[in-house]
Amino acid sequence: MRSFLVVCTLFAFLAVPPVGAADADEALLRDAKIPTDGPGLLEYFQKRTTSSPSDEALKALIDQLGDDSFHKREEAANQLIATGGRAKLFLQRAVNDSDFEIAFRARACLGQIDQGGTSLAVSAAARTLAARKPDRAATVLLDYLPAAEDESVAEEVRLAVCALAVRDGKADPAVVEGLKDKNSVKRAACGVALARAKSADQLPAVRKLLEDPEPLVRLRVGLVLVAAKEKDAVPVLIELLAELPTQHTGLVEDLLYRLAEDKAPTTASGTDWPTRRKFRDAWAGWWKDNGKDLDLAKLEQAAKTLGFTMVVLLDAGKVLDLDASNRVRWSVDGLQKPLDAMLLPGERVLVAEHDADRVTERTRKNEIVWEKQITGPLMAQRLPNGNTVIGTRTQVVEVDKTGKTVWTHTPKDGALIMKTLKLPNGDLAIVTQAGAGVGTSQYTRLDAAFKEIRSFPVNVGTFGGKIDVLANGHVLVPEMANNRVLEYDETGKVVWEGAVDGPIAAVRLPNGNTLVTTMNQHRAVELDVKGKEVWEYKSDTRVTRAFRR
Repeated sequence: MRSFLVVCTLFAFLAVPPVGAADADEALLRDAKIPTDGPGLLEYFQKRTTSSPSDEALKALIDQLGDDSFHKREEAANQLIATGGRAKLFLQRAVNDSDFEIAFRARACLGQIDQGGTSLAVSAAARTLAARKPDRAATVLLDYLPAAEDESVAEEVRLAVCALAVRDGKADPAVVEGLKDKNSVKRAACGVALARAKSADQLPAVRKLLEDPEPLVRLRVGLVLVAAKEKDAVPVLIELLAELPTQHTGLVEDLLYRLAEDKAPTTASGTDWPTRRKFRDAWAGWWKDNGKDLDLAKLEQAAKTLGFTMVVLLDAGKVLDLDASNRVRWSVDGLQKPLDAMLLPGERVLVAEHDADRVTERTRKNEIVWEKQITGPLMAQRLPNGNTVIGTRTQVVEVDKTGKTVWTHTPKDGALIMKTLKLPNGDLAIVTQAGAGVGTSQYTRLDAAFKEIRSFPVNVGTFGGKIDVLANGHVLVPEMANNRVLEYDETGKVVWEGAVDGPIAAVRLPNGNTLVTTMNQHRAVELDVKGKEVWEYKSDTRVTRAFRR
């Protein structure tokens, strides 16, 4: 899950920022009592910008929650609460700590943190500020960026900086200065913004970031320079294959396979470092043999994939990859009731074939390169370490690359599994129904030891389909019988609702919109923050999944 989200986020740098619905954004801000004028928005972001502690300092504060001294415990709690959104991820991990005091205080801190508005509202504020373009807007947003609540907010802020990078043909001084900022998040954002704005006089300084000591800076800047037809960025990206874990390099692998086509190396990717180095060396050899003659137009085209959508057609037994105009780029056919799919690096696809009792990994040429036999799979999820999580009606199982079982979870009291998802921190999100198949279904979040963290009733009504657990702990739940998608907070309170006929799967996109598939209407739709449809794909067969990148 997380690897795909990272890929989605990085792709957003390579295309024009999404044009938001300005009226909807302003309405959302008014509802949240956030200013909509330029000066007011500047003040809003300045108030949200704190001198955030480093990750190491936050970890130390978490440990201090369990200190023998009451005074030190209180001091740590107060600092974490004051830090706000930046501390939430660390606190969410700490609620499962074996130290009761740390876990108890982490829950208390989470309950007291007031973020001053939802992630959707903050994202809307960033888009609106970029549209208003008041003086110092880029400065204020760049100062705020390292303290962004979650990745979806950070993405909107980066896109806003892109929109503000050049004014009247001149690069914003704050963005130029940010190329040398000590904070790597700001350096990357500024490099991407100026490269995308095609600021010719700043391009030499942007190119220097290809030598940045921080690998993620080289990754982000390298990707956008590839889109700008900069060949020298390609070997830098290739080198990162052996320097970054696979959850960060999926986009690089996709890019390379699109460039190489039938000349791609046959060396397989992997998660262990010796295999990653061999993979890197194979691609370095490909570049040495082919890089000099690589067509620049092909380089640019290979990087322009934002807006591509993968859809799964149940009755037709197909997985389609669509471009931004809903034209089919490629398809995988001959599947037996595919209920779930996941796009993997190299434009491979992982498919849960319910009627074939198997999960397969296939190339875009429909060659099976990995297979696991299992009765009635509802979902399949490839993890960053190369393992695969599979859910059926009776169990959730994780298998390694050889198909060997790593762990199995069976719900208690004969409950049946309706939907499930493994989260980046190792937690398991699961929707179950009583074994008799009647009554209200239940959403439960379990830790890595399958101990219940929280649970509340939902009304799903269908097996299969997809829920989405957001970075802030909220969960998107499609309620087919009630013709709606609900977003619940961690306590089970509904905080957002979108009306859709018969929804079976829902995922939140980086721009705050929600992508939904609907069983009885044979279509996938995208809803904006107000629940308005802004995109549609319609088929003559049931559509079980849709994923955007």
